[in-house]
Amino acid sequence: MADSRFPLQAVQDLARFREEEVGRMVALAAARLAEGRQKAEVLRGYRADYARQLIGDAGEGVEVGRMRDTLAFIARIDQALEQQAIEVERLHAHWQAMVAEWGERTRELKTYEVLEQRHLDRLALRERRLEQRGTDDWAMRRRDADG
Repeated sequence: MADSRFPLQAVQDLARFREEEVGRMVALAAARLAEGRQKAEVLRGYRADYARQLIGDAGEGVEVGRMRDTLAFIARIDQALEQQAIEVERLHAHWQAMVAEWGERTRELKTYEVLEQRHLDRLALRERRLEQRGTDDWAMRRRDADG
C-alpha cells in the first residue's frame, strides 16, 4: 500500500509555526499601539490640567513669572504630544503591517490545509474502492461456490 502520510506535512507545520509566530507579533504590536495611545492620552490630560491651572492663575492675578513657567511647561507638553502622535502613527503602521503579514501567513496555512484534505479524500476514496473490490471478489467467489 502507498504511503498514507501527507507529503507536505513538514512544510505545513512550518507554515503553521510562522502563522502562530506572526499572530503573536500582531498581539505585541497591538499592545504597543495601545500603550502609545495611552501615553498620548496621559499627556493630553496633563495639558488640560495645566491649561486649567493657567486660567485659574490668570483669574487670581498670580505673578507673571509663574504664568510664563506654566506656559513654557504647556509648550513642552505640546512638543511631547507631537512626538507621541508621530510614535502612535508609527506603531499603527507597524500593527497594520503585522496584520497584513498574519493574513498572508493564514492564507498560506489554509492552502496547505486544503491540500491535506484533498490528500485525505484521495486516501478515503482509495480505501472505499479497495473495500468495494474486496466485497465484489467475495460476492463473486460466493456466487461461483453456490454455483
